[in-house]
Amino acid sequence: MSIFYCKWCGTKKSSISGLTSSSCSKNPEGNRHALYEGSEKSQYFCKFCGSKHSSISNMVSSSCSKSPTNRHQPAL
Repeated sequence: MSIFYCKWCGTKKSSISGLTSSSCSKNPEGNRHALYEGSEKSQYFCKFCGSKHSSISNMVSSSCSKSPTNRHQPAL
């Protein structure tokens, strides 16, 4: 079974439609979850500052001074 993640908050769902049909309060581009298009990994890196995190949800819960949205964003 595949797991799909929101790139803004790290929410996990078993289908893309289940993910993108529900709301996300952390998405600066809209009000729905947005699909993280990378593969599932043991570590995720911020594409702006390079910081390392154990999960997407841990990553996006803190701020990033180099990001235009002031939040870490996972690199693919």
